[in-house]
Amino acid sequence: MNDSPTPATATVTLYRVAAVLTFAAVALGSLVCATDSSAACPNWPGCYVGQLMPRVALNPIIEFVHRVVAVSTGPALLAAALVGLRRRRDLTVAVLPWVALAGAIAAGVFGMLAIRVGLTTAQGATDLGASLIAMIAMTTAAVALARTPRTTYRTVTGTSAWAAVGTLWLVHVTGVFAAGKGSLTRCVSCPVWRVVPIDGPVWLQGARMVLAVVAIAFVVVAVVTGVRTPRLRATAVVAAALLVIELGVGLVILARGTNPALSSVYALTMVCLLWTTTLLAGRATFVPAPQDGGGHRFVEEAAAAA
Repeated sequence: MNDSPTPATATVTLYRVAAVLTFAAVALGSLVCATDSSAACPNWPGCYVGQLMPRVALNPIIEFVHRVVAVSTGPALLAAALVGLRRRRDLTVAVLPWVALAGAIAAGVFGMLAIRVGLTTAQGATDLGASLIAMIAMTTAAVALARTPRTTYRTVTGTSAWAAVGTLWLVHVTGVFAAGKGSLTRCVSCPVWRVVPIDGPVWLQGARMVLAVVAIAFVVVAVVTGVRTPRLRATAVVAAALLVIELGVGLVILARGTNPALSSVYALTMVCLLWTTTLLAGRATFVPAPQDGGGHRFVEEAAAAA
């Protein structure tokens, strides 16, 4: 049990803003990838040489908005990390914002290099992996802080959701190594359930499909068990809906091929699914400590699900 004092509302709000900004940066990054918008702003930090703002066109605006949100994420993460130092005894709340900040800085540096000189495959995988770690870490810290003082439980829902988060992270990072030039595989999304001729080794494509199936199974278990707990039901239902959309769009792409709109939905839905699964994992794991009748109810629910 974590018996840290109840955090100030402003601190909880700061953590939540940092988490949402980090999620937005990753989501917009996936949209940039799915629409091939990065080349639409060929300079950095301004969109063009001698011009800061983008032209009034969709792709340059997508890329520029992504940069603005990504740059805004850094100060929010730094503020959360500094405020978190006051709660040094609570390692989840104190350390994870620093992990998120490190991931965001790494992603920012690689993002700049991608525009200026391009990235190797390993650098691209590091860029994506760091971005996802930043999102997962800050979201987890925000959930934990909002439930302080709290009790930590190991439940089927939480264990399955955390396993899904870790497996999905691996699916996405290995996708960079498997992707051919310009392939949707390099973006945050599920495999398209077939061998893609322009992509890398068949064995790696097959391994990613197996990993994706495992991740989906973990999400299904987390959802099925989560809906049985009232305080987790809404999050579990959203995760289920996102999974259905992701799989449905994947089947459409498998049957008919893709286009920028389908690729965008596929990538954005997966980011939302990963974020929602992280929320589900955190909310299943961290339960407000019993201080009143409501707290006792949460603990009883968690104990019943364990």
